[in-house]
Amino acid sequence: MHKAVIGLQWGDEGKGKIVDYLSEDFDLVARYQGGNNAGHTVIVENTTYKLNLIPSGVIRGKPCFLGQGVVLDPEHFLNEYDQICQKISNPKIYLSSNISLILKYHKHLDKINESLLTGENKIGTTAKGIGPAYQDKVGRKSIKLYDLKNLSYVEEKLKIIKKFYDPTLIHFGEEPINIKECIDFLRTFTSKIGNLIIDNSLIKNEFSLKSILFEGAQGALLDLDHGSYPYVTSSNTVSSNIVIGSGLQLDYKTIGIFKAYATRVGNGPFPTELFDSIGDYIADKGVEIGTVTKRKRRCGWLDLVSLKYSCQINRVSELCITKVDVLNDLKEIKVCKSYQLKKYEDINFSDSNYLNTIQLLEDDYDIFPSWGDISEFKSYNELPDNLKNYITFIENYLEVPVTIVSLGPERNQTLLK
Repeated sequence: MHKAVIGLQWGDEGKGKIVDYLSEDFDLVARYQGGNNAGHTVIVENTTYKLNLIPSGVIRGKPCFLGQGVVLDPEHFLNEYDQICQKISNPKIYLSSNISLILKYHKHLDKINESLLTGENKIGTTAKGIGPAYQDKVGRKSIKLYDLKNLSYVEEKLKIIKKFYDPTLIHFGEEPINIKECIDFLRTFTSKIGNLIIDNSLIKNEFSLKSILFEGAQGALLDLDHGSYPYVTSSNTVSSNIVIGSGLQLDYKTIGIFKAYATRVGNGPFPTELFDSIGDYIADKGVEIGTVTKRKRRCGWLDLVSLKYSCQINRVSELCITKVDVLNDLKEIKVCKSYQLKKYEDINFSDSNYLNTIQLLEDDYDIFPSWGDISEFKSYNELPDNLKNYITFIENYLEVPVTIVSLGPERNQTLLK
């Protein structure tokens, strides 16, 4: 059976580690959306792997596929691919020929877009050109990987793009599009990784009867249509986009991943955010620094209201809770079960103006006692009752079973329930 690993919060839930853990039992690991604004950190036997585009299944030597829903920065991919090749012998990586490219001018446009916003109106984008690249995809101006077979055609396409974007770039003090520089770079890029580019049909023919693990990027609450708009990413992160973004018409079961608390990078609603020493403690203990942005993440208590919504829109059949070890030493742990005593059915999670006005009441939380150090436990049954009670409360609220518990960053710090 095919499976999908989906982050249920605002990203950074630990998808990379869990995909690495699960991928041993799959024949292919596929990514279906996002760009190098995703950051997955995996630690295996004292070796740290930082991945932005390539699925973390590559660490186990599994074939990995980037589907057509991904936008790809060629410069970044070359660097990431080179780093992986230094650690892993002959990685098997396939790129859908239908992928849209992120080019230099997309990054300049991203910078311009963010500069026009002020204060809390800023999205907090990574400025890596992902948004403008998706805009070009919708606007039918993308340079696709399959276009690289004919650079003369790409050059003609860039002449039209240059006429469209140069006035904006020049007006805001950014350099105009340099067609020759772009073509020269794409020629070098193609010479280095052209053999990785394949038609979707080749993946379908080779793997449709085998087991596939789909790796999500960002979190479901950042989904372009279902998240807290406009503080969202530029693609659909929910599981229903898998078929479109991968090009693989397959059934799958969804594993939803969430932290034992909540974090968010950038601006946008965050009802359970902590502004006190506890929030600072969680950030420090959990090393809550954006893998891509390098910014300190905002931290707060676990939010079951938004998590219930996320489970619904992703058709989640099982859950994985991560970073429970971060809360070990706290005297008490809070869990949000309602917004001003309203449950998830009454909330519009795409309405940022509404979500920003929410002031949670004391009765919106349940409080749990600490479970202490859990670093030495090797099975779920050994875990302290306080932690088990915490997990059971979550399961009952979400009506979905927790099947995986992550106690730390290492691969072997993972328990099956």
